[in-house]
Amino acid sequence: MNKIYSKFLFSVAVTIVMNALDMVFHLSTGWAVHLNYVAVKLTVIFLTTWMITQFIGIGKEEGIVASVFGPFIFYVYYEFATPTLNREIFKIDVQFWFFFLHAALMLVAYFAAFNFARSKKHLTRTLSFVVVASFASIALDALYIMIKMRLQGIDEEAAAKLMILSLILVPVAAYIAGVIIGVLIDNLLKKKFLDSFAAAITSSLVIGLLANDLMHAIFAFAFVVIVYYIAHTYKKGLASVS
Repeated sequence: MNKIYSKFLFSVAVTIVMNALDMVFHLSTGWAVHLNYVAVKLTVIFLTTWMITQFIGIGKEEGIVASVFGPFIFYVYYEFATPTLNREIFKIDVQFWFFFLHAALMLVAYFAAFNFARSKKHLTRTLSFVVVASFASIALDALYIMIKMRLQGIDEEAAAKLMILSLILVPVAAYIAGVIIGVLIDNLLKKKFLDSFAAAITSSLVIGLLANDLMHAIFAFAFVVIVYYIAHTYKKGLASVS
């Protein structure tokens, strides 16, 4: 397994899990979540995580450094970026206390990804995988929703108003349920790829039936398959990476 590729996928997993946790928090507290905001945060967090992972390594100390440095760079960016948006709608995390929130969410994301690959305890690996697989899928789903709005020609302000917590509650429940069912099937049957298929089909069916959206259901299936590939590929690669 290519070490660079494994570290790349690990960084991708940490980035999208952190952003999913962040988006769920912001939507639950009434803060605007929109495509440009998410794109900036994805870029900053990914580059920080990847550079530390690639040039320093992967471990507990590195995870703490990444969890502090990434949110700090993001805070500095928004502190000095020229305001171009209507701040009555696009309330952004310029308050310094958001730095601590983002650091905490980053710690959760990093150590969930890390423990899934490295922990020797079955329960820790399992719980970590549930966090990684479900929230990484949630992140991709939220991006799908926001990109769909952009392609439909909905402007940034209108999209921010439409992007509310209730819009992602069904996907959140669907992906968590799907991953848990996948884990249970894997523990019971130990059949290769059956867990990912079960997780994908469960998530897809729940979204298709409750959201009544066939295209969304198809994308949901794909998102889970992609996330399972990312998680299991970097786990295999990190077995020999320090």
